[in-house]
Amino acid sequence: MISAEKSKEVRIKRANTDWWINEKSIVGMNGLTYIAYMTDMGEIHVKEFDAKCSNSISRDVCLCRMNRNYADEHNAPSMCILENGKIMVAYTGHAVTGGIRYRITEKPYDIMSFGEERILTYDGSVTYAQLFENTQKHELWLFTRVNSTTWQFRFSADEGITWSSERIFLNSDAGGLFYFEVRKQLVPSSEGTDEQWFFSLYGHPRVSADHTIRSGIFTSDGELVNPDGEKLGVNLYKGKNTINLEKLSVVYSSPENTTVRLLAVSPTLPLRVGLCAFVLGKPDTAVYYSASYGKTGWQLSEAIASAGAFLAENQIDGSETYVPGMAYYYGVGEAGFYPLHGGCIDTNRIYLARQSKDSWLLESYVSHDSGHSYSLEQTIRKIPLSDCTKIWRPIVPLHAQDNLPVYWHEGIYSAHTGGWHCDTVMLVEFDC
Repeated sequence: MISAEKSKEVRIKRANTDWWINEKSIVGMNGLTYIAYMTDMGEIHVKEFDAKCSNSISRDVCLCRMNRNYADEHNAPSMCILENGKIMVAYTGHAVTGGIRYRITEKPYDIMSFGEERILTYDGSVTYAQLFENTQKHELWLFTRVNSTTWQFRFSADEGITWSSERIFLNSDAGGLFYFEVRKQLVPSSEGTDEQWFFSLYGHPRVSADHTIRSGIFTSDGELVNPDGEKLGVNLYKGKNTINLEKLSVVYSSPENTTVRLLAVSPTLPLRVGLCAFVLGKPDTAVYYSASYGKTGWQLSEAIASAGAFLAENQIDGSETYVPGMAYYYGVGEAGFYPLHGGCIDTNRIYLARQSKDSWLLESYVSHDSGHSYSLEQTIRKIPLSDCTKIWRPIVPLHAQDNLPVYWHEGIYSAHTGGWHCDTVMLVEFDC
């Protein structure tokens, strides 16, 4: 929990990020927190600061100065801190550029040593870069949407100097734009620790005829399996097979005349997916839920809280904007500790941004029954509706420290047209 009397507000001015980009923020093994973000002028930045000591000097570097046409929030950067400490950041333009740009530091944990920008070209426009390191195979893994209709995978065995050819692993349904969110997880194995890439996906709420959230897992060898371990005959490295949606595990299927928004995929065990369900045409019915995977499959929690409103006005079906958002806590308390490496992790906390009758709120909720139900733990931020300032998109740094468990966005939101103006905001309990 955040102690108000001990906390200090930290802001990154004119900064925003995106739903479908991972990772956004990471606590490195050096104990410093790194946040990749984009400004409302289309600039790509990395912020570094010490969440333990307020006297430490924070640093911020601009990686790319794109024009305002790139201010679209889909263009947010994806960041990966490699096992050797080098920091890599990838970014692109929303459905208007045929390549992903990226830079990597020449020195570990030194954001002032980013090398020259490189471009990875595609046969079509690209959106939503999601960059990870597969330490089992000593490779970089990159997932991205191409031409708004397919999801493709590429890998690099030499820190981005060369890349494999594109591998299409997902095709959209008839007219739908599938949204695919993937998170790297550390899992127990006979040899100690293994890695897997847990994902969820769903169709566009208006264009797609399928209002269903599904999930699957890619193993460190690229094999596609269901959460129960069933192999589905797809491998990121081999063949031309694509995901058969009907074979994926169903997280949530919308009842008739309703739809759903996929909001969060947890990078920790147990498998969890956050979502918001609502009646088509009735935004005031939007309610947050969490789904957890157990012995009997996916189980939906009791209703957690009302979302209250869509972020942009005059939206009734949720297809062109979003509800305020949610994020799972996956901190390990102290910098340098990681799951299965000595860190103690709590996966039962959720952060919600929502609108009440008179305020915008940022709250934490906790489950004491393994995800069956959640109760309010703390109201972290409250802004009266009369201020015309909204709160949205809570984000938890990967391997978060207890004194900086979450940050969020405050400001004006007018859908994903570059018309928003907001700050990244966080409360930090500095030790010194």
